[in-house]
Amino acid sequence: MGRKFVITDIHGCAETFTALIQDEIDLKRTDKLYLLGDYIDRGPDSKGVLDFIMKLQEDGFDVHCLRGNHEQFMLDAHRNPENHQFWLENGGHACLKSFNAITIFDVPSEYTAFISRLEYFIELEDFLLVHAGFNFSSPHPFTDTHAMMNIRNMQVDKSLIRSRKILHGHTPTKLSEIKKAIQDPFKDHICLDSGCVYRNSPELGHLIALELTQWQLFVMPRKESVPK
Repeated sequence: MGRKFVITDIHGCAETFTALIQDEIDLKRTDKLYLLGDYIDRGPDSKGVLDFIMKLQEDGFDVHCLRGNHEQFMLDAHRNPENHQFWLENGGHACLKSFNAITIFDVPSEYTAFISRLEYFIELEDFLLVHAGFNFSSPHPFTDTHAMMNIRNMQVDKSLIRSRKILHGHTPTKLSEIKKAIQDPFKDHICLDSGCVYRNSPELGHLIALELTQWQLFVMPRKESVPK
């Protein structure tokens, strides 16, 4: 039986992402890789991240990708020019630069097509995977896609998730807090975003992978030379 890895919030850090996959966890075709969104923006190589993900899938690796708020920002900019400036102000400039593009319409359509196919959450036997979380104050929390990409400070309704844990990203979290959450058997939701794109704190600036079968954490410090 293969392993199951969860990674989130890569944010254009293609060098770090590649090192985590190839050097640290040594991904096999028998493994499953779950990516929880925010592949693009802010970091120096959004295109490189998307290229690597798509190449893994083309090469027969079992890679499942969710949609983050930054992918949605990009799609919104593509669908409505009025949203373009908002995307740029939230990391889109770096994304366009990685494509040598001036506007979203200069980005090859294969990338926007890939992003438009991304799902919002994945149900596993013991876990719910999502980018940001769920709005349990809604009568229909599993159809509120805006919350799935944007919510913070989630209040979990345990009657709806039963014994499953929610694994998510979206909110940069100190590595020590992530390690503590993983060790807490009563923790019902765990944020795995260790702020790879940031270097303003010794507790951020990592990309991490959680292996679900052995419940093992793999940590890769940010390798990109361009500071954030």
